[in-house]
Amino acid sequence: MFSGGLDSTAMLVKLLAQDHDELRVHHIRMINREDRADAEQSAVERIVAWCREHYRPFRYSESGLDFAELEAIPIDYLSIAFVACQVAIDTPRCDRIAVAALTRDTDIENRSARQRRVFDTLYECYRAPKLGEPEVQWIYPVYHSTKAELAAALPPALVELTWSCRRPVREAEQWRPCGACKACLARQGI
Repeated sequence: MFSGGLDSTAMLVKLLAQDHDELRVHHIRMINREDRADAEQSAVERIVAWCREHYRPFRYSESGLDFAELEAIPIDYLSIAFVACQVAIDTPRCDRIAVAALTRDTDIENRSARQRRVFDTLYECYRAPKLGEPEVQWIYPVYHSTKAELAAALPPALVELTWSCRRPVREAEQWRPCGACKACLARQGI
């Protein structure tokens, strides 16, 4: 699952460089009142193009969820679990889903466990008629890394393409990070 942020970009590069399995990269365009979908989409497109030029081939797909009319911001990990289930079903021989969660993420152990439970429940509905793999593992390739380590492991040009701000400020046809959200604060000093 790929967002275009520093964490998911580092995970993508790690999987492209260290693994030789067929790889499907999937981006969920999540529209909500934070209004970050366009900024993320732009980053995703540039990163995918850069990685295709510099690494081995991979399959790319995307889907969208539109929550613009909701007052509350939906819980990302539940949306990711739902879409990951659909992507796993749509990907022959899919037996792993990679997520770019970090240990520093708030309550990551419990959130990851809840996400996997949601996925397992959804996926079980498809396994019953014998579709899909008998088991799909969730892997966390960059789990023990810090933001600084992830940035240092990537080519500087690729780091510049990533997007992490949750509340971007639009200026003409460009976006700039707000500098105050949790994601912006986590990237300070990189």
